[in-house]
Amino acid sequence: MSEQIAEIGVLYAPFLGGMMVGCFLFGITISQTIIYFRNYKDDTLFLRALVGGALIVDTFHFVMVAEGVHNWYLFCKLPQNYAGLALFHWSLGASIIATYVITSMVQALYIMRVYMLSKNIWISIFIGTLSVAQLAFGLFLWEDLFVANSLTALHQTKGQIGGSVELAATTLCDIAISVALWWYLHKGRTGFASTEKMIDKLILYMVNLGLLTSVASLLTLILWLVMPSSFAFVSLTLIRSKLYCNAMLVTLNYRQTVRKAVQGNTSQQQQTSRYLQDLDGVEMDSKAAYRSRN
Repeated sequence: MSEQIAEIGVLYAPFLGGMMVGCFLFGITISQTIIYFRNYKDDTLFLRALVGGALIVDTFHFVMVAEGVHNWYLFCKLPQNYAGLALFHWSLGASIIATYVITSMVQALYIMRVYMLSKNIWISIFIGTLSVAQLAFGLFLWEDLFVANSLTALHQTKGQIGGSVELAATTLCDIAISVALWWYLHKGRTGFASTEKMIDKLILYMVNLGLLTSVASLLTLILWLVMPSSFAFVSLTLIRSKLYCNAMLVTLNYRQTVRKAVQGNTSQQQQTSRYLQDLDGVEMDSKAAYRSRN
């Protein structure tokens, strides 16, 4: 019996690893959020609510993961609670839903930016469909785990289908966003040296941050498919919401750096106004940015 418990304990090791990395990333999220609310007081209510909402959901996710780790590493290690190790604990279910919500929120923001740059509704619909698919199949997986009330459901047919499609849709959505942003930013080059440098910086921040979440989702999918009998993929799943939050916050906080770079240069401001608008987003244009362009 003790050997069986030890084996189960090894399977749950990724939960602890994900929790530890998540603590570090959550601290960065807090600091980035503070920087945002201090520096962008003129942003519209929509954008400020989005940032505040993402922080609330991510905090909820952090608390739920902590409760899950407490349950498996302390409560269920008591002899009378060994059976709980294989159950689908409610805190894990809550953290899964929080992850899908944050992923959808951040992807929606990036999809709006893609539309602002491209003005192509079909590309935006295609990327949006991938985002909706990750949410739908993620909830499908959650429902399967909830009904079964057992983590073994992850290795059953329905669990494998739900998890595989969700991770594949998330990965493809992030890659499509990154490619679209790179393409339309690249097409907007004007030949002015100062504008070229600014666009290069936009590509560096906006595209590479999207690739970061893409790589994380892809690695999670690979671990999910290659090591189906283990929970190795969980360590990346637990930090996914924080990667998305920080990607969003870094791009939002970078707007001030871009504006300072073009401040005082009227011609450059005219050339870069559409990119500043993209950084602020649809219906998210800050009052300060609006005044600077009028």
